Formats: sequence, C-alpha cells, structure tokens
Amino acid sequence: MTRTYSHELNMEIRSISGWYMMEKEERLSHGGREYLVAVGQGVVETSCCGIGGCRYALVPGAVVNWKSGVDDQGTPVSEVEPVTDPEIQDELRRIILKKEDVSQVNFI
Repeated sequence: MTRTYSHELNMEIRSISGWYMMEKEERLSHGGREYLVAVGQGVVETSCCGIGGCRYALVPGAVVNWKSGVDDQGTPVSEVEPVTDPEIQDELRRIILKKEDVSQVNFI
C-alpha cells in the first residue's frame, strides 16, 4: 500500500501553543531500499503551562516514486510505502538517532 507525501519544507505551521516546521529531508539507503526521512522542530511558546521545544524526525516510508507530481498548492509529492516492520523501524531509528540531533523518530 502506498501513500502520497507532500514535501513541505521551511513552512511554519502555527497552532494555539506554538509552531512546527520541517527543516530538511533526505533519502536514507538501508537494506536495498531508500527511505524518506524528514527532520523538523516544534516549539511551544504561547502555552499557559510554559515553553519548550524539540527536534524530531519523521519517516513517511520507503520511496516508491520520488517527487512524481504536485498537490493542489503546487507542492511536490512523492509516493511512499509505510514502514510497518518493527525490526526495520528499530534499525532506521538507531541510524537516524546516531546521525541527527533529534529526540525522537516517528514512523507515519
């Protein structure tokens, strides 16, 4: 099963308590496949309970078709296959945590 991923880099998304933004993307080769990794940060700056933030990584999935089109806003999109195997998730998480200054790695 594939899904579409929109490459929305350097677009600040605001919420009631702060904002988040994807800062960079890369394709990580592992086990004969390429995985899309997006790194971003979230900041809580307007919350009633304090301020804070973190850097994080998202793994949308294995790249099936890189930047194969655009969405309604003209943003490039890729087709990805979600990573559902826990062993592969653990391996990718270990590699990403070693390489990037992030506090968490999530698979979407």
